[in-house]
Amino acid sequence: MGKITIIDDFYSPLNKFNRTLRIYTPDSYDEDPDRRYPVIYMTDAQNVYCHPRSAQIDTWCVNRTLDEMSANGELDREWIVCAIDHEIDRFGEYTPWPYPAASVFDPRGRQFLNNLTEFFIPYMNSHYRTLTGPQNTAFVGSSLGGLMALFCGRERPDVIGRIGAVSPSVMWADFRCFEHWNSKLDVWTKIYIDMGTEERIVVQGIYMDYASIVGDFYEHLMRLGYKDYEVTLNVEEGGIHYEADWARRFPYLCKVLLNDD
Repeated sequence: MGKITIIDDFYSPLNKFNRTLRIYTPDSYDEDPDRRYPVIYMTDAQNVYCHPRSAQIDTWCVNRTLDEMSANGELDREWIVCAIDHEIDRFGEYTPWPYPAASVFDPRGRQFLNNLTEFFIPYMNSHYRTLTGPQNTAFVGSSLGGLMALFCGRERPDVIGRIGAVSPSVMWADFRCFEHWNSKLDVWTKIYIDMGTEERIVVQGIYMDYASIVGDFYEHLMRLGYKDYEVTLNVEEGGIHYEADWARRFPYLCKVLLNDD
């Protein structure tokens, strides 16, 4: 089984407080000291692993899935995972743009991106045997975390090449994500997008219909010139907006996003 290391006192200079990183390394990491690994960065770390210190019983079970897929030969390569706990104001941290309908949240999505590129990724590269560059770096998140995956991947394609947008809140801030992705990136990119057919929630009085809007965003990307081998849409019949559903879809995300065929 892979190992999970929890760092509770990672000082975030832009936030000026300590936050938690939860890092998964595969079995082979300790067995082969010369081997280097690509890295997946994930939001909402409290719900990522099957682990006693996770925030709830139903999680993505990312560690178990990666262990099983590696053992079964379903992945071209093994991956390290750096999952990042969100700050207390999750909505503010994962919101890239102001949104009058949700003015209670202070949008700090760009600050998160700066934390990612200036502190989280450099830390991983200096303390772990990582492979760097867009083809070796994935960003995966769900809901507003999925929106952040799309935002960060669009802003820094020189760093992030694999974007996993799970049930992304592309309708947030009056559909600004559609405007943000206003052209096809001229660099190597793989994008995975998914949704469940029953994903409809209300947040702060705002109705968010993932089942109808996420597919529209996929079509938007295809109209920009993306090809089937660059962008994948996965629709789960009956899927809802919940960690257990995202855990079910995670193995397919790995096959599509992390492998190169």
